[in-house]
Amino acid sequence: MTTWLKIGGSFVFSFFLLTSLDAAEIPFTILFTGDLHSSFEARPNTFQLGGMARLKTAFEKLKSDAKEKGFPVLQLDAGDCTEGSLFFNLGAGVASFEMLNRLGYQAVAVGNHDWYTGPTVLDKVLTRVPLNFSFLSANFNFRFLPEDNHLSEKIKRYEVFYLVDGEFLRKGDKGFTPQEGQKYFKVGVFGLSTNEAAYQFFFDPVRIQNPISEARKVVLQLRRTEKVDVVIALTHLLDEDDISIADNVTSIDLILGGHSHNKVIPDGEHRPVTIQRTEDDPLHDTTWLAKTGEFGSFMGHLDIVFDSIQNKMLWGKSQYELHPIDASYEENQEMKTQIDGYKQQLIKKYTSGDDEINLFSDAIAETEIELIKSGVTESFLGNFVVDAIYEKSKPLGVNFSFNNSEFLSHGLERGPISRSGIYNMLPLIYDPLKDTSWTIWTLDMDGATLKKAIDLVFMLGKFFDTAGLEVIYNPDSYPQKVVSIRYQGQEILDDRIYHVSATQGIVEALKLIKEELPGLSNMQDTHLELWTVLQDYFKSHSPIRADSKETARVTGRIRTTQPDLAILSENIVVKPLQDNLNKLEMTTLVQNLGYGDLLEEELPRAKTDPTELLFYYDTTPHNPVDDVDLFKPQTDLFSKRFRNWSPVLEEPPKNLMLIDKLLVPSLGKDQKISLSLKWDVSSLRQTAFPYTVYLLLKRASGTGFIVVPSLLEEDRNDRKLMKVDESNIYNNKAKTIVYLNQPNPQRRPLK
Repeated sequence: MTTWLKIGGSFVFSFFLLTSLDAAEIPFTILFTGDLHSSFEARPNTFQLGGMARLKTAFEKLKSDAKEKGFPVLQLDAGDCTEGSLFFNLGAGVASFEMLNRLGYQAVAVGNHDWYTGPTVLDKVLTRVPLNFSFLSANFNFRFLPEDNHLSEKIKRYEVFYLVDGEFLRKGDKGFTPQEGQKYFKVGVFGLSTNEAAYQFFFDPVRIQNPISEARKVVLQLRRTEKVDVVIALTHLLDEDDISIADNVTSIDLILGGHSHNKVIPDGEHRPVTIQRTEDDPLHDTTWLAKTGEFGSFMGHLDIVFDSIQNKMLWGKSQYELHPIDASYEENQEMKTQIDGYKQQLIKKYTSGDDEINLFSDAIAETEIELIKSGVTESFLGNFVVDAIYEKSKPLGVNFSFNNSEFLSHGLERGPISRSGIYNMLPLIYDPLKDTSWTIWTLDMDGATLKKAIDLVFMLGKFFDTAGLEVIYNPDSYPQKVVSIRYQGQEILDDRIYHVSATQGIVEALKLIKEELPGLSNMQDTHLELWTVLQDYFKSHSPIRADSKETARVTGRIRTTQPDLAILSENIVVKPLQDNLNKLEMTTLVQNLGYGDLLEEELPRAKTDPTELLFYYDTTPHNPVDDVDLFKPQTDLFSKRFRNWSPVLEEPPKNLMLIDKLLVPSLGKDQKISLSLKWDVSSLRQTAFPYTVYLLLKRASGTGFIVVPSLLEEDRNDRKLMKVDESNIYNNKAKTIVYLNQPNPQRRPLK
């Protein structure tokens, strides 16, 4: 039986010091990150967080603070530290591992993006760059590697850190050798890597074993053989796997996780997610679980206290914090110089002939709207990318195209767009043997196979982007969710062969389930890099606007049979009211993208019920830690228990304040309405940081026509007018940023 401790409370921005330690109590500090993805420089984000030159300064400052308190420090990372930006392409991770050495990590988990180059390349890279830290994964089986591959010597199951003269050392560090008979305070750190089937083939012939069973084995070894006092798991797993390990593997004190790119927000008592088990050993019945998000935007900070007499963690005296890596941390000049050197190498690598465009600083396009990544519903960015694929592959005889925005790394902010910015936005995959990132592929499939493939996507709770098709599905139907697929206005034919283009990730996924889809054939690599294709497409469509007549606008390419009210971030317009910068007018568009299968005669009778549109603003603009991520999928596992892990707008956290709510009238299929409100911001604190405004459209219900089997004739279905609820709620949320006292409140002021 598991007891879930209540997690809640408001965020407190300062991190107060631990006090009143007894002589037998051993304090220590853990500083950690995860999912860095070679983010040498900050990724696009409102607060301009991140960058390894700042991260280095933050590590040095917090280590110095810990030293002043007498706290020894462990510096750790939860994996995916290498592949994922243009910088990785320098030696297939050589530059990335060099930077990790410079940052001073002591142990790092192996993430899936750290092995995508395969065991042969990774082995060579780690030979070229000897690591100053322990590279950890306890669930790899190396037995099938050839004899000349030495990864099994370079990736360890675990590491033991000994507390010696106020610092943590491994055997061999600074000539340290544990003395027999001497008692040391010891921390055991082990790694776990995701064993999802979609990633395993990259690392063949290495076998990736079940992380839970391997966790049990390594914890026993650490506790019984190594006799460590504290056990830390560095995990690169699904969120639900982290929960399962914390729940079912005894004697793990801390889980520091990555892979999902989620962050765990400290609660009001400075704790992360806390899981307490009911078990026979009261000394090890609690696990803390923390995550720092992505791209080095935040650093996790744990101050831990261990009771050496009772041999247990003192959770009441331990604390957790997330530090935004913002401009308050000056860039470390040595790191900045190193990064500038890498940039010059990349400029040389990717500049040819008369091309004088600087890869990093020169804009090739501009967007007047924020291009937001959403892997769970139709979006402007998703449409834009798949339209680029479709336009480029049409001359190859392609009928329609597919992509998946979930593969994208992130979106793009308003403003200029560089070539490197486009690359870093794309899927975090690079093939060093071909020196290419993901390419566009073509393939053939019959109509029946297409329907089955799309059914599988919806059954798995996933989404996709398409150009050239109109898809209607019923989320409440099982197993066949597809209602209609139209190409050029006509229903597709089961026995017709269609020529399709898709990104490499889609094709690799289809290869894994090819036995389920026998109608797939003729998979061909066009050798067109998505990065290059998108550069040309951004150039030719710049500047990018919400009201552009290009097809990227969200119009319901993929519709549900239920009502589907939508609000989109790109349609939010904020402007001063009558030249009064203290009063703003916010306008947005609400549209009904649902009712996909209605017949012409049914249109007048199918409408949504009136609902409400709520406007909130974040009262802590200076604090990015507590921001809500609108577009990450929520699961029942996290919806109630871990609100500090994944706060949702449907249950707004305490830092959000309601501005106003507006009535949304009944809307039929494709009907839309413009709504606006006036917001007096004169009482808001003036700050250099923007205020984030969130919009929430309450879930709609209404009337619609549902297909039901006929009671009179077995072969006939009837359509009945019934009460129906909205199923797609991911497009019911939107956001924008507001800079006070600006003529254009949605645009970052020029410095």
